[in-house]
Amino acid sequence: MDGVPIEVEEAARMDGCSRIDIVLATVIPLIAPTLAAASVIAFFHGWNEYVFAQTLVSSESLRTASVGLASFVGELSTPIHAVMTVGVMYTLPAVFFYLLVQRHVVSGMTAGSVKG
Repeated sequence: MDGVPIEVEEAARMDGCSRIDIVLATVIPLIAPTLAAASVIAFFHGWNEYVFAQTLVSSESLRTASVGLASFVGELSTPIHAVMTVGVMYTLPAVFFYLLVQRHVVSGMTAGSVKG
């Protein structure tokens, strides 16, 4: 939010916007690509957290999906069809989340390009 020029906020104030209107109508749309990129990074960091969950969570009912997926792999046998099925189910929420947010991430990458 510090990257938004103060002149933009001053212009909104001169147009008669209140403080909350300045934030909602001016600042948030300008920082939306940054928020989208940060949310993608935070989501995937939490989604793929394996070591923390494996080390600190002792209850079976509180285990994360990544720990549960790793528990399918056995020492003597591994049910490949079950591992693949759970693997696809594990990746679907992450794919859907990125598909929802990718429009904002891409708009942020192209925001400073050619105007016209």
